Amino acid sequence: MKNKLRALGSLVLRNLKIFLSDRAGVFFSLLAPLIVLFLYLLFLKDIQLDSIRSMFEGAPVDEQLLDNIVNNWMLAGVVSVACITVSFSAQERLIKDKETGVIADIKSSPVARPVIDASYFLSNLAITVCICGAVLAVALVYVAIAGWTLSFADVVGMIGALLMSSLSASLVTGLVSKAIKTSSQHGALVGIVSAAIGFLMGAYMPTSIFPTAVQYVTLFVPGTYSAALFRELFMRGAIEDVGALSPQASEAIEEAYTLKLDFFGKQIGANETAIVFAATIVLFALLWVVCGAVGKKKKRPIGKR
Repeated sequence: MKNKLRALGSLVLRNLKIFLSDRAGVFFSLLAPLIVLFLYLLFLKDIQLDSIRSMFEGAPVDEQLLDNIVNNWMLAGVVSVACITVSFSAQERLIKDKETGVIADIKSSPVARPVIDASYFLSNLAITVCICGAVLAVALVYVAIAGWTLSFADVVGMIGALLMSSLSASLVTGLVSKAIKTSSQHGALVGIVSAAIGFLMGAYMPTSIFPTAVQYVTLFVPGTYSAALFRELFMRGAIEDVGALSPQASEAIEEAYTLKLDFFGKQIGANETAIVFAATIVLFALLWVVCGAVGKKKKRPIGKR
């Protein structure tokens, strides 16, 4: 057991050192989510503000309060999307090792296959948590400057949601990356995922605008429950402030911005969302075990046909 742990630690450290040695790659991994935030502020913010104003039907409302709602909704989307996109990008080490044959050399060493798989998973998880943690920190600084509406419990909940989201993303991207053989395939997939995942999980626009059938499809999209949790944690303070002025507007905003998911006809809040999210993580972990068992079964002893 000690030898396995030592080998696991060495491989994880090797992957992290290679990632950190590419300073430009680290910088752009952090910059990409912040660019998305900038584009939000530049193009989407005014549209969302106009949408919320219409919910008050001309009644006077505090513009700062509306600004807080939109800011927090955008930040929730940025952080939740980052967990997926950063994890996919961080799989580059595994893909390059496949492409260059390094992974074949590692597998020929006296290190168990599960240890090798775990090393790539743990290094990806560490990178995702660190990069997305930095994005969350920037988001919290922005909230502090633009208008603080969060409680201590909200911030603690965000840290927990970040860990769950990073774990889920690392499991999903690890499973997908098992089928990718080249850097070109990986780059194309990252581009597609980066463009599409935000819409499918309701981060770039509320899923409430989608047809009901599409909303049900989004329930199977990795990241949907992550986005729902972050929306709840980022927005509930501002929503409560709106409720003090206009309960009707508060309910309209909750429905429009999907603070409660329509889980096959039943509205579920933050607690239920967290339970379903945890269940999906367990499911992905079981898929890892199954894929590992199948891969081990397919591996034939040397000399046998």
